[in-house]
Amino acid sequence: MTVSTVHRRSTPQIDTVAAPTSPDAPRGSSPQYPLGWLRGIAALAVVFFHGYQNNRTGAEWEWPWSGTAHQLMIGTDLFVDMFFVLSGLVLWLPVARSCADGTTGRPGRVLLLRRMARLLPLYYAIVLVVWVTTNPSLPGQWQDLLMHLTFTQVYSDQYIFWTDGPAWSLAVEFHFYVLMALAVPFVNRAVQGRESRRARLAVAAVLPVLSALAGVAYLLWSTVLTTQDSENWSVWFSPMSKGVDFGIGMGLAVLVAAGVRLRGRARAALGALGIGALVALVLTRPPLAHGVSEWWHPMYAAAVAAALAGVVLHEGPWSKALDWKPLVWVGTLGYGIYLIHEPVMRFLGHVGVLPDARPGSFFILTAALVAVPSIALAWVSSRTLEPAGLRLLAMMDTTGRPRDYYDHLVDDEMAEKV
Repeated sequence: MTVSTVHRRSTPQIDTVAAPTSPDAPRGSSPQYPLGWLRGIAALAVVFFHGYQNNRTGAEWEWPWSGTAHQLMIGTDLFVDMFFVLSGLVLWLPVARSCADGTTGRPGRVLLLRRMARLLPLYYAIVLVVWVTTNPSLPGQWQDLLMHLTFTQVYSDQYIFWTDGPAWSLAVEFHFYVLMALAVPFVNRAVQGRESRRARLAVAAVLPVLSALAGVAYLLWSTVLTTQDSENWSVWFSPMSKGVDFGIGMGLAVLVAAGVRLRGRARAALGALGIGALVALVLTRPPLAHGVSEWWHPMYAAAVAAALAGVVLHEGPWSKALDWKPLVWVGTLGYGIYLIHEPVMRFLGHVGVLPDARPGSFFILTAALVAVPSIALAWVSSRTLEPAGLRLLAMMDTTGRPRDYYDHLVDDEMAEKV
């Protein structure tokens, strides 16, 4: 895969993860793992990299830096693996907990609706605004619009990065949201009548294992059994290519639901091991034009899971540094920064605000010029568009059906008759 596409590996949206409730915790409490800040930091890292990429120069598109510094910058694509792992953890954890407890969790459609309520308003707004402004006359590139609206642009080598390039990762996530939602009824049926907690957890582990195995098989097909061109984007950025990432995230959710907990030293060792492995993998990854480099993504995912295990295999309290207010604030804007910053960069380049490309560290200015308006627009989105979907979600009950706002009147009428 050519280095010119690294910037497409951006960071999709994540949520905070509900921590397991202690037996002594008040009923109904739901402590949260302090992970939300990761999305904001990762989004800003992507903006920083895009500034770096925008400053390539010459006929050969030479990068501003070389050597180890350049290798570290190219390694920012590990963030997409991190967020796929986190998404697998976030979405599968409630399902795995229901299996562990032997109860029936929320229907699969609720899982899907809750996720889409968070993602769709801003996603559709960005896609429509950018498409309309870049297609001023009809019919325009209607195939591009249709694919982005249906999250199917990942199947097109031509349109996968059109309109808003980073949106490809949202399309990949959408496929796994649907997969998990479809799996929930089968999981609920399979755990019925199983008295053994271990057997129920084994049911919860089936989809993570299948997802990881399918991902490995796909990588074998695309890198060993066939010769795929480095610019076959629909191969390298397909949902199947990220199966291992989601499988590892869902597997970590099963471990959390199973009650696996680690002491302080073990968690610290896992965290250090995961972070150290990520640094080593970034420094040793071969050029992206080689298909073998795709195997670094599942290794990134495994290293990320090891680092996250230091947090999620624990019930708290956590370090106060993880709840530092600026970090938390940036985390709330991560999804907006992620989706908005590329259109912002394109607009600033179009009106001539961005400086001319040049080698060295000058790209930092470009990144700053893009980051400031992206953060501001993300803040506006967090107060307007993003809450809109959650308000619509409130019109449904916990089973995903339209909420009955007058059920209390029925109860009052029955009470009067009694």
